[in-house]
Amino acid sequence: MKPYKILIFIILAFASLGTLGWFFPQDGIKIGEITWHFPHPYTILVGEEHENEMDIEANLQQLKSQTDVSQQQSVMDSLIFYKDYVNNNAARLYFPDNNFRFYDHLFGILASSSKMSKVVHIVHYGDSQIEMDRISSTFRHRLQQTFGGSGAGMIPAIQTIPTFTISQSYGGALERYVIYGDVSQPRATHRRYGIMANVAEVNGSASVSMSSITSSRTFANTKTFNRIVLLLGNNAANFSATCAGQTQQISAAKRGVTRMEWTFQQPLSRATVSMNGTAEIYGISMESTSGVAVDNVPMRGCSGTIFTRIDSSNLSQCYSDMNVRLIIMQYGGNMMPQINSQTAIDNYMKSIARQIKYVKHCNPNAEILFIGPSDMSKRINGKMQTYPYLPALNEALKKTVLDNGGAYWDMFHVMGGENSMVAWVKHNPAWAGGDYVHFTEAGAIEIANTLSDAFLVHYQFYLLRKRCPQELLDRFMKMK
Repeated sequence: MKPYKILIFIILAFASLGTLGWFFPQDGIKIGEITWHFPHPYTILVGEEHENEMDIEANLQQLKSQTDVSQQQSVMDSLIFYKDYVNNNAARLYFPDNNFRFYDHLFGILASSSKMSKVVHIVHYGDSQIEMDRISSTFRHRLQQTFGGSGAGMIPAIQTIPTFTISQSYGGALERYVIYGDVSQPRATHRRYGIMANVAEVNGSASVSMSSITSSRTFANTKTFNRIVLLLGNNAANFSATCAGQTQQISAAKRGVTRMEWTFQQPLSRATVSMNGTAEIYGISMESTSGVAVDNVPMRGCSGTIFTRIDSSNLSQCYSDMNVRLIIMQYGGNMMPQINSQTAIDNYMKSIARQIKYVKHCNPNAEILFIGPSDMSKRINGKMQTYPYLPALNEALKKTVLDNGGAYWDMFHVMGGENSMVAWVKHNPAWAGGDYVHFTEAGAIEIANTLSDAFLVHYQFYLLRKRCPQELLDRFMKMK
């Protein structure tokens, strides 16, 4: 065939496809059980450049600007300012019955944590959005700046996913088992997975070495620690562990949880825990002698429905021994691709309600903070758009959490709501990856700082109310 005929054929083919796309119904044509779609020529030629004009940077800046109380002229003005924030700001924490005093007991504990001999632990459970300690590290830094404390908190004995906070290695007779992930992940023959939803079983000699990473993106307060805590259980007789030349031994076999700890006069940036004997290792914590620790527990592929599969007695003892006072659960994203009906949402809500009740049963001294899913996009009619059931899932999660005595942080609306993910991907530098699901490191920092701002604004409101004259506070509480 001659070249000019090939060119004419190509032009006619594109013209035919363009004509078909121009007149093809936007909602598609349903044939049997399948709906057929065809992209409009505008989408092909222009692309998605104008799909979303949302200014996400201005949106976040507006949310943050509403945390500035410095312009208020009086204590009453400040009280009104904070009350407006906790009732109306999209980045606020949502509490049951809109009770802004819901976290007052927790804030009281955090306020006195620098005077305690035992660190207050906050456990941040989540899916792959928090891998590498991305969101947790910034939240930890902000809270340790406010309440005191140092170190990266608790880590598993065997860490399979690198973080930019801690470099970790292990050797010897250690075997790791997890409660989450697909069927290829090794499972234990029991349910004693402990506080981090995974357990390392030692049977002989083994060691775990930890070293703080000294890069510029690692926060200074994370780089040193004054105490190592080894959380273990179900040990045989004469189990021993050594750290910094100090050996501790458990002479008798024990079924329950045991806390071993080593305290150092001078801050350390690295340590090795050597073990000998038989035991289950639930975690190793690098922390200070007072203040706050935030433990990062990422579970790739998890939807937050695994807690009821952890032995309640074991989990309760772990929470108690580590003085856990806040449990953050960040889930929903991994469930989204499977949600295709309201029935699917309802079924997931029943499971989430069970998880919250179970965790509260295992640790009645801790508050719950549930972080909802981010916006997520998939291609619909040729455009990247929010998953159809995501807004409904977010609202259902909020209601379920509040109905079961937890607080909720609406990350979906903090991002900007429906179709905001496209803008996060297109931001320069990118705040989300090309999968239109996960944050980049820069995006995770933005989210973490917005979360930290919200948490600390509620805390500042608590402090203001606490030192406010009773007469003025009474007047304020009567105001609508």
